[in-house]
Amino acid sequence: MFQKILVAYDSSPSSETALSQGGELARLCQGELHLFGVIVSTGGMAIGQAAGAEDVLGREGNAVRSSLDAVAGKLRAEGLRVVTQTAEGNPAEEISRYALQTGADLLIIGHIPHFSLGHWLQGAVAKALLRELPCSILVAKAK
Repeated sequence: MFQKILVAYDSSPSSETALSQGGELARLCQGELHLFGVIVSTGGMAIGQAAGAEDVLGREGNAVRSSLDAVAGKLRAEGLRVVTQTAEGNPAEEISRYALQTGADLLIIGHIPHFSLGHWLQGAVAKALLRELPCSILVAKAK
């Protein structure tokens, strides 16, 4: 059913839930699991980068790649086919671009359970993805 499953992953609790469900679906469907991390270079992150001498985006990128590599290694050890990729930019745009590029059958994103700025941003990303993607979207919720 789903041969290419894309999980938007940022090591947050909600993306851990998405990863867990994505891994289970990849096992059941014998599909390929794509873990995708976005290094957010818009909004506050762009301001922080412009304001200081510190390489905020570089540090964030290293953290995202390291997290993806660690998770992918565990999943590969369990026998899953895993691909990792990162991109820098707006989350909705980059997730959509990667999903289209890879021909993903399913995108899994995590649900943020509490209202906060992060929840509001997640909602904006989810709405943009619903408009842009030709594939199914699963919003993973923790039990």
